[in-house]
Amino acid sequence: MEELQLLLSRLQPPSDEIVHECTLISEYKDLDSLGRERGEIFVAEKEEEEEEGRIGLSTPSSSSSERRENVRAFRADFLSSLTKVRESIGSNLIEREELGVVHFVDEDEAEVVRTRVKKKVLIEVIGDEDEDEEKSPNKKSQMWNDFALLLCGMMETSDGIPSWSSKQCSDRAKEMLEECYIDGSNRGSNSSSDDDNGKRRAPLASDALDGERMWRDLKSHKSAPEKESWNTKLADRRDARAFYASVQALSVLEHVPFGEHTFERFTSIALRALEFETLATKRVGARITERLLSKCLEVNVNGRIVRDTRGISKAMFEQLKRNMVGATSALFAPTLRAFVACAKVRKHESQSSSSSEEGAEWRYHDAVLSQSLDSVSLHVDDLNFVAPLLRTIPELCSEMKLRIVGRYKSLIPSVLAWSKAPSNEIALLALEALHDILQWTWPRAYSRCEEIWESMKIAYEEEAEKIRG
Repeated sequence: MEELQLLLSRLQPPSDEIVHECTLISEYKDLDSLGRERGEIFVAEKEEEEEEGRIGLSTPSSSSSERRENVRAFRADFLSSLTKVRESIGSNLIEREELGVVHFVDEDEAEVVRTRVKKKVLIEVIGDEDEDEEKSPNKKSQMWNDFALLLCGMMETSDGIPSWSSKQCSDRAKEMLEECYIDGSNRGSNSSSDDDNGKRRAPLASDALDGERMWRDLKSHKSAPEKESWNTKLADRRDARAFYASVQALSVLEHVPFGEHTFERFTSIALRALEFETLATKRVGARITERLLSKCLEVNVNGRIVRDTRGISKAMFEQLKRNMVGATSALFAPTLRAFVACAKVRKHESQSSSSSEEGAEWRYHDAVLSQSLDSVSLHVDDLNFVAPLLRTIPELCSEMKLRIVGRYKSLIPSVLAWSKAPSNEIALLALEALHDILQWTWPRAYSRCEEIWESMKIAYEEEAEKIRG
C-alpha cells in the first residue's frame, strides 16, 4: 500500500503554465480575451510555424518548441505513472472498499448542504469567504479523492479533449476511473463487494467527491487581493486554475453518476464558472449548467421533478442572459443550450408556484428568443451563430406556441434570408424552422403569406436552376 501511495503522489495534474499555454494557443474557439479575429490569426501563424518546422523549412521558435516538449513530457509521464498505478492495484489485490472515496454528505445532512449552497451564492454578492468549511476527509480518503479528480481532468468531455491531454490519455483515464470507482471490475474486487456490515456498497457518485478546491480555484479576478491585480503572471495562473477546475467539474458530471446531492454541491461551481472573466471558462461553465439543469428536468415515477432548484435557477438565468451579450461563436452555442434548459426549469418553477401569474410561463422562452435574435443579428452570415439558433427555434415554438407571433417582425425576415443561404445546412435548418413557425402560428400568418410565398418561389427557382445547370 505504501508503494501505491508513492505512485499516486507522483501523478500530478498539469502545471498552470501548461494549462495556460494549451488554452491560449490551441483553444481557437475562444482564446480567452484575444478576440476572435486576432485569435484565429494567432493560431494560423502558430500552425504554419509548426508545419514548417516539421518539414524542415524553418526552425521553430524556442518557446513554441519548449511548450510542445513540456506537453509531450507531461502526457508521457502521466501514462507511465498511471500504468504503474494500475499494475500496483492489480498485484496487491486491493479491495474496492480501499479505493472508495469518503462521502462528504450523509443522508441526514441534506438541509445543511442546501444552506451552504445558498451561502455560497450570497458570497458572490457580498464578497466574503466561506469560513465554515466542510469536514475534511482523512489523508487516505483525500488521496483517492484527488486521484479521481485527476482522472476526470484528463478525460474527454462534451467540450472536447483537453489540450493538455490526448486521446490515449483520455481513454486510459476513463478505463481507470471505471475500474476503480464505478464498475468495480478491477482484478482485486468484484461488482458485488460488501462493506463491513455486509451491505452492498454503491458505486462512486459525483456528490461524494470533494469540490471545494474546484470552487476555490474559480474565484474571479475581482475577488483577488488588490496587490495581485496588476501582476500578469498571477492573473494567468488564476485563469489556468479556473479553466482546469471547470473542465474537472464538467468531466465529473459527465462521467461519474449523479448522486442525491450533486445539484446542491455543483451549483456554486457552475455559477462561478459562468461569472468568470475568461471566455473559455464561461463556455465550460455553460456546459456544466446545462448538464445540471437537464438532470433537474428528469421526472420520477410520480411525474414530479427530481431536484428542487430552490430559486437558484434565477441567478443562472440572469447570468446566462448576460453571457449571451457579445458572445463569441464558440460561447454562443453552449450558452444558448444552457439558456433554454434554464428557461424550462424556470417555467416548471412558475407552474408549481401558487403566486405566479397565470399563463405567463412562456415569458422565459420569449426572453431566450429575444436575446438570441439580438446576438445573431450581429453575425447573420456566421454558421456558428445561425445554426444553433435555427436548431433551437422548433423547441421555442413548441413552448411559446401562438405567442411567437410577437417576434414575427425580426424572426420571419431572418429565417427567409437564411433559407436562401449558400450553405445547404443553413438553408435546410431555416426551412425546418419556418415549417415549425407556420405550424404553430398559422392563424396569424396570413399577413406574411405574400412575403413568404415570394421568398420560397425565388429559393425554389434558384435550386431548380442549379439542378438543371
